[in-house]
Amino acid sequence: MRLRLAEEASDLVAFNCSPAYEALRSLHVLGDVKSHPLHISWVLTARTRMSGELKAEFDRFAFWCARPLGFPEIWPPSGSRSWSEEISELRKTPVHNFAEPLIMPALARNGRVGPTSWELFSENSDLRHRALAKIEEHRPASLPAMRELIADPERCRERFADFLDTYWQTCLAPDWPRLERHLLTEITRCGHLAGQRGVPRMLAAALGHIELAETGPGAQGGDEIVIRPASARRGPEPMEITLTRGDQLLLAPSHFAWPKVTVAVMRERRGDIDRTTATITYALAEMRRQAQPPVPPEDLLKLLRSAGDPTRLKILQLLGVRARSTREIAGLLGFTEAAISKHLKLLAEAGWVEQDRHSYYVYYRLAHDARDNLTRGLDEILG
Repeated sequence: MRLRLAEEASDLVAFNCSPAYEALRSLHVLGDVKSHPLHISWVLTARTRMSGELKAEFDRFAFWCARPLGFPEIWPPSGSRSWSEEISELRKTPVHNFAEPLIMPALARNGRVGPTSWELFSENSDLRHRALAKIEEHRPASLPAMRELIADPERCRERFADFLDTYWQTCLAPDWPRLERHLLTEITRCGHLAGQRGVPRMLAAALGHIELAETGPGAQGGDEIVIRPASARRGPEPMEITLTRGDQLLLAPSHFAWPKVTVAVMRERRGDIDRTTATITYALAEMRRQAQPPVPPEDLLKLLRSAGDPTRLKILQLLGVRARSTREIAGLLGFTEAAISKHLKLLAEAGWVEQDRHSYYVYYRLAHDARDNLTRGLDEILG
């Protein structure tokens, strides 16, 4: 994703801590545990807690649990609400707000589907048959739920709300005070980072295993950031999103997001004003730490040896503040550019720094993973 932010980027940032969305994400983990190996122990505990009746209801809605599910018209992404408030909103919302997110994945082809209103779906037998056929192919146990949605959407909504509430009380409520505390700690941490070091550096710290490359001032005078998996650096051109005054960048830390970072974009029009909300759901820092493989000893030795020089330590201190060119570092430390280039080459080979070219200058910045690798490697050795 290529994200362009207005000059006052910190004014665009908000955070989400929703019990309902955590419940939906946890259902996705429960329905697709093979893709979430870090959560296997949690899944085993949850299944132990679930009664046979609750497991049967889970199977009934398993088609929708196998993929991320959201109800943006019922639970707006921003704001803070309790579980009782959110489940109450689900029960009393106009039924199309509940039904439309359920029919969309049933109509999708190759992961894509255009907006389809509940009214159109209700009147079009071809759409209904297509949805039933897809569910029968992928999750036959969920056919009764889709048939009930078609025949009696109010009853289907009530049954889903009963299932979700029972699931919450059984599997998540006992642990929610602890889970919520971790989420609020993460939000506080990221808020401080955004204020102290700016939104781009805060995103780099929050998203962890995602490569974040600042590509310079955006078209509207702010920051332009590219967010993509490190393994896909040479992939297709990223989706472009521009956020200006009045828009929102919503960050949603989650216990159940790992190993993915997901981006959802919602555009709405209020009167004459268009508003864009980009929601990024990502794993808590603690979850990412648990998922990191051990640092190979040779990599740890490279980091330690390369940093074991007074000049290179000063270079790392300078780069810890911001990216700098070879000429700037040489001027600040009183060395020739050739001498500084040799030090930077050693630091780059060890994994401490990365480089970008801006016009005639080569800029160096700290590698996002270097400090984490050093800390984790020492922790594994020293205990």
